Amino acid sequence: MNASSCSVFRRLRGFATRCLLLLLAGLTVTSAALAQGPRLLAGRDAYAIGEGLSIEFTGGPGNPKDWVGIYPLDVVPGATPSTLWNYVDGTRDGVVGLTEGVLTFPTGLNFAGTWKAYLLENDTYTILAETSFEVVEIGTPLVSTSLRTYRAGEDVIVTFASAPGNPKDWVGIYKAGETPGSVSSTRFLHLDGSTTGQVAVTDGSLTFGGGLTDVGDYVAYLLRDDSYDILSSTAFSVAATAETTPRLLSIQPANGAVGVAPKFVFQAAVTNGTTSVNTNSISLALDGAIRSPAITVVDGLVTIRWTNATAADPLSMHQYRLTFTDNATPAQVFEFNGTFTVADYQNIVLPAPLVFENFDGTPEGEVPPGWNLKSYTEVQNPDLDLGNLDSASFANWLVINVDRFTGSFVTYSNPDNPEAWETDYRRVLSPNPLIFLNGENLTGPLASGRMLFGDSGYRNGASQVLWVTTPDFDLSGKTDVHVAFKSLYEQNQDSIGTLEYSVDGGATWLPVAYLLNAGDVVRAEDGSVDAESTLNTEAGDIARYVDENGVEIGGTYGAFLGVPVSAALAPFLQGRLDDNAVESKRVEKYRLPAADNARTVRIRFGYAGTDSWYWGVDDFGLYSIPGVIAPPTLTAESTPEGLKLSWPAGAAGFVLQSAGSLGATEWTPVGGVTGNSVVVPFSAAAQYFRLYQP
Repeated sequence: MNASSCSVFRRLRGFATRCLLLLLAGLTVTSAALAQGPRLLAGRDAYAIGEGLSIEFTGGPGNPKDWVGIYPLDVVPGATPSTLWNYVDGTRDGVVGLTEGVLTFPTGLNFAGTWKAYLLENDTYTILAETSFEVVEIGTPLVSTSLRTYRAGEDVIVTFASAPGNPKDWVGIYKAGETPGSVSSTRFLHLDGSTTGQVAVTDGSLTFGGGLTDVGDYVAYLLRDDSYDILSSTAFSVAATAETTPRLLSIQPANGAVGVAPKFVFQAAVTNGTTSVNTNSISLALDGAIRSPAITVVDGLVTIRWTNATAADPLSMHQYRLTFTDNATPAQVFEFNGTFTVADYQNIVLPAPLVFENFDGTPEGEVPPGWNLKSYTEVQNPDLDLGNLDSASFANWLVINVDRFTGSFVTYSNPDNPEAWETDYRRVLSPNPLIFLNGENLTGPLASGRMLFGDSGYRNGASQVLWVTTPDFDLSGKTDVHVAFKSLYEQNQDSIGTLEYSVDGGATWLPVAYLLNAGDVVRAEDGSVDAESTLNTEAGDIARYVDENGVEIGGTYGAFLGVPVSAALAPFLQGRLDDNAVESKRVEKYRLPAADNARTVRIRFGYAGTDSWYWGVDDFGLYSIPGVIAPPTLTAESTPEGLKLSWPAGAAGFVLQSAGSLGATEWTPVGGVTGNSVVVPFSAAAQYFRLYQP
């Protein structure tokens, strides 16, 4: 753990926190970029301060969350924040996976020096490729080419800026490795576009008509006043003209993907070459059924998209086949096949609540009547300001309008902080596609109206430690008691979220769940959780505070528990993913065994961090949920009339369904069912059966 990086990482990097065999009829198609492996290249060797810059990538894995981060020289990704970043699709959401493309950063960089750009894999710090470039002070002479790679014979366009203003300042093009003055230039022009240099020009562009015929690497130099005094240079290359067919840039779900959202989206991106995709020929089959995808073409990029409207079953496997032809004569056929498996998601079923609080009736900045607060958060800004995450308003749990997280906040009490910091908390509302409640897929943000919110992030001060406790609830005569709520939580490497309950007025507490960084969960040699080591290990970036008696408390996760640390807490420790804005957005449901028939049941939420993340809670409730009944068993028996399927007579509410494949997304009811059995005629075609409870 590292206290200095835990919050800075997510501020500037955001978050936050594949490959197919291409088969043609008798022909294997591969991308040259993929064959060469990942590659990154800055659009130019040098930029002026504040000048927009571009980064070209090729040969990437094609994950939607692959990203490019820009760092000062000698800064390793992950140790400190990226200064600029974007996912490969140019967004902060990472929706479309691309193996190649160009990312632009319009605002550029504000500090001169050498910078490095990294292509990083799938929301991690795994470096796939890197490139370096310079940023120079405004007014420094610069030269650049319109492209990094030209075709043989293609016009080469050279742009220059801040030249000295001599009539005979000039641009010379040399082969890589040649030094101006030691050999003649391959091409040259003075900045006025002539070979004689009559007019002084400081900014502009030159076109070298007809380009260069020899394939290879070159350097364009900006040179002073008919001398060989180099003011600036930029490298580029000339490649042979080649016929290219359409290339698959990405396909999702990737072949072999697991953990796919049940309402999955199939999406493929294909780039046209010298031949183009015949869009009328595009065919998509999923589990053997022909689908009708949406097809768009923008600047030679063909996007094929189809959304599964119904939720596929947990752990179901699916197959797809995408085919199309190009406009060559004769047309070439392209075919892409793959399989993927849906995530093992859970549908949380909740009855009518015994106790319910959605916080909508509580004024902003307060908590519901009877809820009690305790905070040891260091407050450096005493203002009550719901638009400033560093103000005293956020020093404790509070009720806040959910819509505030669609806008921006002041961070660290400094309105001049980067915009990316101000809008970073939009991540609070990041949806999780795996959340199902009473059969409904909650595809949007989990919270609405107002919610309870505890914050640690974007605050000055060493630590943030805060608790909120509900009133006592009388559950006399109630059994099978559970607590459930919509949880908008995000784990940081040094934070802990605690959930506990009491049945004796708060004199003692009982564990419900302790949320902490999965990487900090210590395991024994047999893989079991070592709760005592996990909770008692001291680290410098875990929160600390001084209590009312002047005693410093903290430095271990166990310091924030209301129960004694022991091996018995292992089942209550939940490892969550660091800096992942989606993974811990859940409907949480927990059994409270000691709450059955109890007259005084109270719940306590706690959060401790060091400029870490946050915990939002909405639709808090207590429920009586009887134990889960085991699903009925479906049995099969061969009879002269066919296959007899039967199940227990007491299994009410179940429907017998069939499909042609185990991974099918569409199952149909079986006709002819009488009571709890049916006889199905034998068939040569494969057929699968299941009992389904709507």
